[in-house]
Amino acid sequence: MNVLSSISCAQSMEVIMRIQITAVLLLLFAAAQAKEIAIRNKDFPQLKEKPDWLRVCRRDNPNEDHCFKKMFEETFPYIAKGISEIGVQTFDPLRIESVQVSRGSGALMLSGGFKKLTIKGPSNTTVQKANLDFRTHALNFDLEIPKLKIDAIYNLKGNVLLLPLVGDGDVTMVLKDVKTSVVTKFSVRPLPEDAIFIEEMKVTFLVGGMRIHLDNLFQGNQVLGASLNLFLNQNANEVIAELRTDLEHGLADIFTGLWNELFNKLPLKLWLV
Repeated sequence: MNVLSSISCAQSMEVIMRIQITAVLLLLFAAAQAKEIAIRNKDFPQLKEKPDWLRVCRRDNPNEDHCFKKMFEETFPYIAKGISEIGVQTFDPLRIESVQVSRGSGALMLSGGFKKLTIKGPSNTTVQKANLDFRTHALNFDLEIPKLKIDAIYNLKGNVLLLPLVGDGDVTMVLKDVKTSVVTKFSVRPLPEDAIFIEEMKVTFLVGGMRIHLDNLFQGNQVLGASLNLFLNQNANEVIAELRTDLEHGLADIFTGLWNELFNKLPLKLWLV
């Protein structure tokens, strides 16, 4: 508290704001991290026969009677628990072993990382809209996720202005009413049978609410730790607004990997006639 007493109230708020923006950004894994999970099953074979859960659509009009939307939505329960024969790993919970952090410029210096990240809730996704167009090579969809819960272990060290930042412990974040719009460009590749390959993706999203708690901040100082967590939760909308661009890039990498893992292994001849 002696260090804080030497900083003006305005400086203190700036310190907290910079810490919280950086902490949440790193927690939600920016683009470099997301690439860690991309195309994990590329060495697995494609499906040879159509499984019962795979809906068949018309190739000349896959969106007729919302066929592609239904096909897309009906895959969620299966990819949530994993599809072992094509190497699709479970994504509920989605597990990431570690994320390393090294950021520093001017008054803001942080290093460390997160490990044993567990994300629960993706399997409760509902597909509000989905459209597949082979003429324009566009695959677009709108998703809603009622709740995502993220647990991890963090370890961060650094300095912000005059305040040393040292924290290690558990972190928990809950995101509610997540609405995501995804626009992609895809190609058809022989993998070896022709299948969809997502080449690029743009993601936009809205979050209805956020709660976060970082344990053991400031070397276990309960007063400073409680103040930072309170500030984060009272300013959730502002935090998310500051991070929107970085989060959208990170989500695009995550979704590109997840959907390529599925679509690469579904030969078009099995679900388009």
